[in-house]
Amino acid sequence: MKKRLLINILLFVVLIAVPLVAEVLTAKPDNVPGTGFDILLYQPFDYAYVILAGILFIALNSYISVQQQHSFLAGIGIGIAILVVWFVVTFLSVSQLHLSLGGKL
Repeated sequence: MKKRLLINILLFVVLIAVPLVAEVLTAKPDNVPGTGFDILLYQPFDYAYVILAGILFIALNSYISVQQQHSFLAGIGIGIAILVVWFVVTFLSVSQLHLSLGGKL
């Protein structure tokens, strides 16, 4: 259980950092909208990053469930639940950062 928690927290933090760092590094005073939203929702195609995160969370948790001799479907369910939480937290974080840098939604 501890192993699953630590790995998921690490993956959660790494995946949330990418759009946040992109937003901070690309937002300039003369060009406020950074690319954080674009990475999270649009590039290279709609919801590509979210799909990647979903694949990673589901594959990781399914693998851990099988290794711990639990149901494969339980791992899928855990991965989907973590994905939903990750997306909500990431979207709200990028939105807040975007607004705090002077952008508009």
